[in-house]
Amino acid sequence: MPSLLVSVRSVEDAKAAVLGGASVIDIKEPSRGPLGRADSSVWERIRDVVPPHYPVSVALGELREWRDARFAEPGCLDRFQFQKIGLADAGPHWRAEWARLRKNLAGNSWIAVIYSDWKEAKAPAPHEIIAEALALDGCSGILIDSWDKSKPGSLDESWLPWLMQARSGGLTIALAGRLNEAEIKRLAGLEPDWFAVRSAACHGGERLNPVDADRVERLARLVASLAVR
Repeated sequence: MPSLLVSVRSVEDAKAAVLGGASVIDIKEPSRGPLGRADSSVWERIRDVVPPHYPVSVALGELREWRDARFAEPGCLDRFQFQKIGLADAGPHWRAEWARLRKNLAGNSWIAVIYSDWKEAKAPAPHEIIAEALALDGCSGILIDSWDKSKPGSLDESWLPWLMQARSGGLTIALAGRLNEAEIKRLAGLEPDWFAVRSAACHGGERLNPVDADRVERLARLVASLAVR
């Protein structure tokens, strides 16, 4: 049974997403990249207004951005159910660097990010990331997203073997990458746990615009209808 995840960048976005019927709230700053990291103060303000029973995830940007960064205070992720980080241009030592980040930031549960356009992003291939995610105790799922947000996503049924590998290992699956209503219908056969949206939930379909509760409601109804087919 799939559910709807909506990415938000402000308290107002979060309230609109909850009002529209999103099942999961994801915090990111889209002006900073596909998985742009919002300021931790934004995390806290959004968590304060989202009902306690709602799962909330946070995007942490790209792994390479943390190479020279000062780590946040211990416990900064304690109030959030999931966290994720991109692997664009991560380089050959991404496994060790990701392990270091996980050790320093801790958190509740990690979601491994796979870019559907991984070659353009210079990111690890899907099978490498899935294998790493399956080997980790602290990783509960995968997110397949697009790195280049100026182009449509490139997901199709050719991804099914990789998704089956992840699911057989107990990982949850989220699909993203400029999804709209037509794309959600097209990808329904991949049977993800979550459809993740940003642009489609925003006024005018533009990812930097505010979230529109009516758009979220339409998307939530669509995703719910897929569960009864």
